[in-house]
Amino acid sequence: MSAIDAELAARIEVWIETAGTPFDSVEASIASVRAAGVPGSAIRLLLGSGSDVRDELSSLAAGAGIETMSDAAAALDARLGEMSADTVFIVRWGTVTPDVVHSAVGFLDRNPSLGLAYGDSVTPSGIPLLRPAASPIRLRSNDYLGPIVVVRTAALRAIGGFRVEAERAHVLDIALRLDEAGWAFGLLPLVLSTEELARKDFAETALAQERVVRSALERVGVGATIEEVEPFVRRVRYEISGEPLVSIVIPTRGGAAEIAGRHRVLVVEAIRGIVERSSYSNLEFVVVADDVTPDSVIRELRELCGDRLRLVLWDAPFNFSAKMNRGAVMASGEYLLLLNDDVEVVTDDWIETMLGLAQQRGVGIVGSQLYFEDSTIQHAGQVYTGGVAGHAAFGWVGGRDDSIKSMITDHEVSGVTAACAMIARDLYLEVGGFTLELPGNYNDVDLNMKVRQTGRSAVFTPWARLYHFESKTRDPRILPTDLETLQARWKRRMQVELYSRML
Repeated sequence: MSAIDAELAARIEVWIETAGTPFDSVEASIASVRAAGVPGSAIRLLLGSGSDVRDELSSLAAGAGIETMSDAAAALDARLGEMSADTVFIVRWGTVTPDVVHSAVGFLDRNPSLGLAYGDSVTPSGIPLLRPAASPIRLRSNDYLGPIVVVRTAALRAIGGFRVEAERAHVLDIALRLDEAGWAFGLLPLVLSTEELARKDFAETALAQERVVRSALERVGVGATIEEVEPFVRRVRYEISGEPLVSIVIPTRGGAAEIAGRHRVLVVEAIRGIVERSSYSNLEFVVVADDVTPDSVIRELRELCGDRLRLVLWDAPFNFSAKMNRGAVMASGEYLLLLNDDVEVVTDDWIETMLGLAQQRGVGIVGSQLYFEDSTIQHAGQVYTGGVAGHAAFGWVGGRDDSIKSMITDHEVSGVTAACAMIARDLYLEVGGFTLELPGNYNDVDLNMKVRQTGRSAVFTPWARLYHFESKTRDPRILPTDLETLQARWKRRMQVELYSRML
């Protein structure tokens, strides 16, 4: 058994939830908490009023020398008001590690701005379940916080404790309200617990979580509809505020390629797909065309776009960054949709999906899910590690996912590719657009890092989907100078991937 001294023991309480959890699993949770050195006087077993095994759980608690209390909001608030502990451990399921108390309390002590912390876990067979850094957008779609969360008592009191409406989903409710109130919540990147990989929807938890998310959106004035994707996973469809003009900025030289056995003029077919399929109509097309672009291509673009076409000529050597910057300056939209010319729209509402996310508080740039021609994943967000950037879920087949459902939830990422990305025009100009010293590669990584440096996030959505016929229009080779330039600017901040840790 691990040991914690009396001073540390006096600072904590451990609440073990039991609603819908099998008796033997509750028993294992209690045993693990005791093995972590927590005295019985600091443990509370939370009992639901409708539990079929309430008497058995009460006997279990008595035999383990711990107290029981109701899991109703009023009872939790009463305990919150009278206890002297400054930290509450909420064990929702699974077992805790022997050093969990020292690790978690020390983490909160070192990070006084945090109101709540959570950690990684493993399965009984040792498979790691790695969670992302704090992700408020993801949290609305999926309570990814795991088996154990640690909450600062002062923060919990500051937000008014527990709400009756949040019963069966208190932890999710607390995290959302802490974020609203300006308290940070954060990842302790250590294994704090062991859990089974698959969980059933006990005690109507999924419905309770949906109510909690709906209430949170209403509190912050965000209009949205919520759809269940599967138990515990929701798609939040954000309503668009107003009808802002979106400028689709596309660089091109009017090239063509054989795709799926068909000869295609890439920019023409990309725009044709947008015009014919996209359900959002307040668009302008800012096409930055090389002076070698055939006249026939320009004519077709004029026919497709009509007065929504803004043609920008480019007569300098290739520099993707400079071309996009010129297009952004010439654009008149409130939002820029940065887009390669070798794409094909899959989902009709892709623009509304990205725009709804781009309008959320704290979001800076939004990326989409991109497929290769063979329908494997090309992009599900960028991954930054060791000073180098890659793509999350690269090469995955459809239907594959990680343990926290990253492929069916909107979520924060380290960055998104500029092959398809939406950003407010004012923000783009604020951060200086693309860096000219990166003419071909890593310019989008640099843009993401500049956006994140302002305190805003990069968000990936799996619900905006396009094919991206990668490198059909340019030389894909990465020059040593590209990497050197990127690392000179951001290497220290790109060492450890914080978001897509399982992709």
